[in-house]
Amino acid sequence: MNKDVIYIEPEDDITDIITKIENSKEKIIALVPPKKAGVFRSIVNIKLIAKAGAGAEKTIVLVTTDPSIIKLAAGVKLPVTKNLKTAPAIPTEEDEIEEDGEIEEVVEEALEEEEINEEPEEEAEAVEEKAEEPEEKAKKAKKNEKKEKAGGFLANAKNPALVWIREHKKASAGIGAGLVLLILVGVWAFAIAPAATITLSLRTIKNNFSENVTFTENALEEDASAGKFYLTQYKVENVIDVEFEATGEKNVGEKAKGEVVVYANLVYSPRGGSTNIGNTFTNNGLSFVATDGTTLSYTDAKSCENVDDDMDLSEAMAELYDNGCRLSARVKVEAAAPGTAYNLEATSAGWRASSSGVQVYSDSAMTGGTDKIVKIVTQSDIDKALDSIETASVEEKKEKLLETVPEDDFVIDASFSQVVGEAETTPKVGEEVAEGSVAKLSVKTTDSIFTIDKTKVEEFITEKAKINDGYKIFSMDDPFIENFMRVESGYTGKLKTSYVAGPKLTENDVVEIVKGKGFGTAQHDLGSIDGMGTVRIDGSMPWMNSVPNNPEKITVIFETAEK
Repeated sequence: MNKDVIYIEPEDDITDIITKIENSKEKIIALVPPKKAGVFRSIVNIKLIAKAGAGAEKTIVLVTTDPSIIKLAAGVKLPVTKNLKTAPAIPTEEDEIEEDGEIEEVVEEALEEEEINEEPEEEAEAVEEKAEEPEEKAKKAKKNEKKEKAGGFLANAKNPALVWIREHKKASAGIGAGLVLLILVGVWAFAIAPAATITLSLRTIKNNFSENVTFTENALEEDASAGKFYLTQYKVENVIDVEFEATGEKNVGEKAKGEVVVYANLVYSPRGGSTNIGNTFTNNGLSFVATDGTTLSYTDAKSCENVDDDMDLSEAMAELYDNGCRLSARVKVEAAAPGTAYNLEATSAGWRASSSGVQVYSDSAMTGGTDKIVKIVTQSDIDKALDSIETASVEEKKEKLLETVPEDDFVIDASFSQVVGEAETTPKVGEEVAEGSVAKLSVKTTDSIFTIDKTKVEEFITEKAKINDGYKIFSMDDPFIENFMRVESGYTGKLKTSYVAGPKLTENDVVEIVKGKGFGTAQHDLGSIDGMGTVRIDGSMPWMNSVPNNPEKITVIFETAEK
């Protein structure tokens, strides 16, 4: 356990010693008296030291080899050690009184001696002379010598005061105890207890502060005194997984299949032509796609025999058209989508070809189309899930982000942003959600916020605020940034707050002004300070008329009143 070693100065009085004990933060206190330790040669002072230690719940140890101090410490059972390295112990009362011992100890010894010696004085001396061994005689001679040195008042057994004490033992003991108690009360009342409370009502002024400032993400560009602050960004990344309902539907049944007959209204080439896979044919809005490439050929070779290779194109076309000679082909087709709606009977009505100059009809049915409706993920499903994430978690995310920001940082609340990354879904858009399962979305979000140095902000406000000479800022509302926005050179905003200013006065200033002064003088000196309102000084004791010299006994309370 740690101990506090206090070296007592020769000029320290008992009040100083007690104050040092009370101010110590350790539970064990070693007091080291000086060589001329007059204050430690009083049993009253020793008792006060012991009482102060007990009252403060601290163990007091005297570091001394002075027999007289050790003797007094034994009387109040105060631990003593000869140096700081040896273990302390409570001394016994067997130590002898030195020449400068306390009178009351000699009185106690005299009383004890009187109680033992109940025989007449002369007869007792004769008996003692016969019974004493040489060593005992030496001890008695030494004790008598000490009594003589203590003063004639007690050396003479016939002294009236000693006789009265001898005859009124109980009364004298009570008077002695009363005197000690009176001394203790006096020390407490006039040295320990007195304290003063100084209550000052300061006239203050409240002002608003508003200043345009800029921000940079480059630490080397910061110039806080000019209102350019370095931004520190804090980020928190989260991966959010949510389940959502797929509302899309898709038919994944079989597609109908069949054949159509394609023929040309006019002959574009007397040598024939072809259709390619992908050519589309429709019937009443239902689309069918060619699944193979087919060469168009003449439908009646005999009626087309008049066509000569030497004819020019116009002559050949006229000849073929007049004889009913047409290019035609049968083309295999498949429905563009699944479903029973594509199962069509053979018909020449309603068919259309995607290519101009060509006609189409079916001479056989379209068959094989079936229906199977399943749930699929749509983009609107994903957008809805993302909206629910942003709406439900922004405030919570902001709170979590601020937990990573040091308390001393100035947070620019308007700089908070939440970036939602690209969502990944299972299954993907347009894909089927298997029966019995749900669609899932996973997205990464990044929350960020900017802060600046709070101390530099307050210093900037203090420097730029319009404060009267001799005044200082007493309190300041939490500053905030308004209109925070990105510009080409960085960021800008307006720094705002309000503050209360009053006389530039600290508690230590007040203590130095009033300590040791009379109440009237102290009030006058404080009242003359610019901006000072009322001054009230309250003493802890009714008889007090001055402020204690000890700063620890002075409490200062500031009260403010706005103009």
